[in-house]
Amino acid sequence: MRAVQITRFGGPEVLDVVDLPEPTPGEGQQLFDVSTAGVNYADTHQIENSYLAAQQLPLVPGAEFVGTPAGGGPRVVGLLDGGGYAEKVVAHPRLTWQVPDGVPDEQALAVVLQGTTAWHLLRTSAHLAAGETVVVIAGAGGVGSLAVQLARRWGAGRVIATASSPEKRALTEELGADASVDPALADDDPKAFTAALREANGGRPVDVVLEMTGGNVSPARCPRWPRSAGW
Repeated sequence: MRAVQITRFGGPEVLDVVDLPEPTPGEGQQLFDVSTAGVNYADTHQIENSYLAAQQLPLVPGAEFVGTPAGGGPRVVGLLDGGGYAEKVVAHPRLTWQVPDGVPDEQALAVVLQGTTAWHLLRTSAHLAAGETVVVIAGAGGVGSLAVQLARRWGAGRVIATASSPEKRALTEELGADASVDPALADDDPKAFTAALREANGGRPVDVVLEMTGGNVSPARCPRWPRSAGW
């Protein structure tokens, strides 16, 4: 089968298309034919060896896939420990979910990890209530872009996104953000960033912050320490 494998760490140049043996299912696993592989930001960290845990070479990246059982069956989206950048993968059926006919592969891949993360941040971590103001850090990213849409759908009073470029900030507003703020303000003056967020909220403190960057911007972001959820 064809797969994308890395044998050295680096950037996109280390992604090599190679022929590898088909994976063999272990106990409780099943072989799947892959139609679409998910590309996650975490994959770039694996490829650079800057992830939470040290990576072992050679490796085939990829934690999400859409495909069908090798022996036939319905289309599913699934989660993997790795190996998703390949024509075939092995996965535990308990980590796969059938994809409705009207949902394309790309949407299923977006929902299975980033979408569920955004859902849990808003629902089970921050307990977002209708009418509350939500700040979504990195609102143009995978989790952030879905969190913006969910917050709007669930009745947030105001959604404020941060993003690092005018194009990304425009995207967050197209997705439903009421306002967008440049996070680079915090690099020069955290108080300026705080002021920009408050201005975007009509001069009032915000209620919920979805935070993924951490560092010295956390206490400056919300003077009254609203509920915060990290991913």
